[in-house]
Amino acid sequence: MQVTPPPQTCGRCIRAGRESRPFTTIRPVRCEPHVCRARLQADAGQSEEERISSARAEVTKRIKSHGAAGRVRDAISALASLANLGIQPDTPAATALVQACSRDMDLAQSIFDEMFGELLTPDEVSFAVLLRGYGALNPPDWPRIDATLTTMRMKYGIEPTAVSFNALLEVCCRTSDIDRGQDIIDRMAADGVEPDEFTEEVVARRRVLRSYLRKTLL
Repeated sequence: MQVTPPPQTCGRCIRAGRESRPFTTIRPVRCEPHVCRARLQADAGQSEEERISSARAEVTKRIKSHGAAGRVRDAISALASLANLGIQPDTPAATALVQACSRDMDLAQSIFDEMFGELLTPDEVSFAVLLRGYGALNPPDWPRIDATLTTMRMKYGIEPTAVSFNALLEVCCRTSDIDRGQDIIDRMAADGVEPDEFTEEVVARRRVLRSYLRKTLL
């Protein structure tokens, strides 16, 4: 299978890096063609689809590593390297880049808007990254959180599950916003959303919310 290179991916990521305030004094981002080339050559015995999947997974891992270390410029460059190989990024790679940029939510939102829509389709995990990013602001940006949830539902037809609600409850627990946390648990119950294995862990720090969750949903 021949894959058409998506040069706009590289350009958009680089442009986002250049235009963001933290990068105004940094030299332009350069792509890293070596990121996946060695892996592609080493996996010559694999099918084209397997090599592409392997390259995407490797780049996603590198983006997450750069993001955890605060190396946003390197994370952008890692994603751009896929375009050099003629490989379009997938949703996990784009989501990892949004998360890597989430310390600057203007940049994270800009990259989200560029990557998702015409190029890729986000999933609930992609939106949960934005929810946590806006929730990590001081104070949390609840209007943007509400707008993100509306976009997820109305534009992409994704109904929130425990993945999204856990992100919201994390914010409430961190900020001791008990009333809002209870409202969120009530919304879960009203929407028929079952808690997952992480939900009780999320509210464990706040006894009131833990008790309310058990009474309402468990």
